[in-house]
Amino acid sequence: MQPLPRATRAAARALVAASLVAYPIAIYFADGHLTPSELLAGLLWLLAARLSLAAWISPKRLGRDLGMAGLLIAAGALVLRYMPDVELAWLRYYPALFGLVAFGVFFGSLFTDMPLVERIARAMGHALPPEGVAHCRRVTRAWCALLAVNVLISLYTAYTASLEAWTLYNGVIVYFLFGAMLLGEYLLRLHLRRRWEAA
Repeated sequence: MQPLPRATRAAARALVAASLVAYPIAIYFADGHLTPSELLAGLLWLLAARLSLAAWISPKRLGRDLGMAGLLIAAGALVLRYMPDVELAWLRYYPALFGLVAFGVFFGSLFTDMPLVERIARAMGHALPPEGVAHCRRVTRAWCALLAVNVLISLYTAYTASLEAWTLYNGVIVYFLFGAMLLGEYLLRLHLRRRWEAA
């Protein structure tokens, strides 16, 4: 099988990622037009599309990814057929669950020899001095803290806030927070790199 062009892989990833990221906004605008059961089925099918895309881009785990995608597609169909009483409130916990998974990935990597931020930096081809390795571990801890706070706020908005406030935080504000974190860490890393190179 010929490998896919890098631009095609990037575009496909971006499309599915954008769909999942924008899901809280989709819930807000679909309220009153789609039933909660249809929204839940749509989320399951989006996740199935993400796994199918992973299998398409990298066939190393083809059987596992396609198998999970098939289960999610079937689960979405079962929701439409047998769960007509899904409540919209259930769907509002999706961002918190997504954030909890992300927190688990970052936090779990702290108990390995190479935390997640260091893995990402090395995958991008960055050479890391000992100071850089220590910095990556600190940044991983900082991401853990931010993700933990995000999960708590997501749960709070899901449980107590209006749909409008929930959508504003989980569909807009949280991505500005993550963007600020990425930009701040990038600028700090540039500053620290100059110090490491001068040492």
